[in-house]
Amino acid sequence: MIFKGYISSRKILDGSVVQQKVQNLVIRDACEKKGYDYKLSFTEYGIKNCYLNYNEMLNDLRKDKFDGIAFYSLAQLPNKQSLRNSLYKILMEKKKRVLFALENILVKNLNDIKKLEELLKLKFFVSKSPKNIKIK
Repeated sequence: MIFKGYISSRKILDGSVVQQKVQNLVIRDACEKKGYDYKLSFTEYGIKNCYLNYNEMLNDLRKDKFDGIAFYSLAQLPNKQSLRNSLYKILMEKKKRVLFALENILVKNLNDIKKLEELLKLKFFVSKSPKNIKIK
């Protein structure tokens, strides 16, 4: 199976910025462990809420240019549900897969999508919760 990478040059959900070289190494390693052929990554622009390359990637996936997408992290998924739903729709219709390399999560069916959405909700709430709690 051929997987195309997806990396970003902006902060991810937890506020961290990871060098593109490191993101690509993590993706390459995850693909190797699963026996997937890894093709160089789409690199998303650093502009907040910009998903030009994400949408280009979805178009290529729809055209069967590769079998799956390997994200560096699930925290790179768009915040907008409609943008995530576009990915999920292609996954279901075209029988594609998505790998989240950092978390070692492979999404390949509706049940996996539901679990992923629950995990995203938890990550979102954790990212918005206080970092320190003062106890008196």
